[in-house]
Amino acid sequence: MTLTQNTASLSRRVTIPDRLLLPIRNEVRVRKYLPFEVRVRLRSRVLKLTKLSMSYLQIQSEIFDSTRIWLSKGSISEWVRGVHNPSGGKNRFRAIPSPELGYVIGVIAGDGNLNVHGYNYEILLSVTDRDFAEEFSRCLAKILGKPHLYKVRWSEKRKRWIVQGSSIVLHAFLRKRWQQLKNHIEHSSLCRVSFLRALFDGEGSITGRNLTITNTDLSLLSYVRNLLAKSGIRTSEPHVTTRAGSILKDSRTGRTYTRRKDC
Repeated sequence: MTLTQNTASLSRRVTIPDRLLLPIRNEVRVRKYLPFEVRVRLRSRVLKLTKLSMSYLQIQSEIFDSTRIWLSKGSISEWVRGVHNPSGGKNRFRAIPSPELGYVIGVIAGDGNLNVHGYNYEILLSVTDRDFAEEFSRCLAKILGKPHLYKVRWSEKRKRWIVQGSSIVLHAFLRKRWQQLKNHIEHSSLCRVSFLRALFDGEGSITGRNLTITNTDLSLLSYVRNLLAKSGIRTSEPHVTTRAGSILKDSRTGRTYTRRKDC
C-alpha cells in the first residue's frame, strides 16, 4: 500500500508495507498516554529526523519501526514548530540552585509529601502554620516559573493549610535522597540557610531559650548540625525522645498510631 505526503516545495512518496498497518492500528487503539520520559525521548528523535529533511509521514514510519509507537502528525508538527514541549507547562523546571529550591528541598525532607495520582505528580504540604504554607507556595511558584502563587487553602476536615503543586520533573528531582542534593543545598550561604529554615519551619519547636528540631532520620539531624556549625551555631548531640513502638494519639481525630521509628 502506498501513502503520499505533499509539501509546498516537493512531493515525496513513502511506501509502508501492509504487514505494518495492522500493528499501527492496534498501537493507536491500545496506547492512551505516553509516559513523560518516553515523550521527551521521542521529541528529541523527531527533531533529529526533521534536520534530515524527512516528511512527517517518513518520521512517523521511522519512529514506529524503531519503537513500535505510532505518533500522530499533530504531535510531530507541534514538537517541530515549538508549539508544545513535554518539558513545558506543568513540567517547567530547571534544577538551578537557588534559595527557593533550597527551601522546597528542606520542606520535602521534613513535612512535605510527594504523591502520584494517575498522571498528576503532586508536591504537597499540609500544615497548621499558614505562614509556613505561604512561604512554600511562594518558593514552589518561583522555581516552576508560575506567574501566580499556588493557592493556600484551608481544610476544615484536616484542620490544616494545604498547598499543592504538580510537576513530573520537579517531582522526580525531589524523590532523590537529600544526600544526592547536597550541591544544591550548599551552593551558597543563602541556599543553605533556606534549606535549614524549611526544616525548622516544619520540624522545629521553641521551649524557653531552646530551639529544637526533631526527626526520625539521624543522618539528616547530623547533617543539620554540620550546616549550623558552618554558621557558627553550636548544637547538642542528637538524643532519642520517643522510641519505635510507642503510641501516638492525634488530638484532632482521636486516632492512635504506633511509631515505626525512633524519634
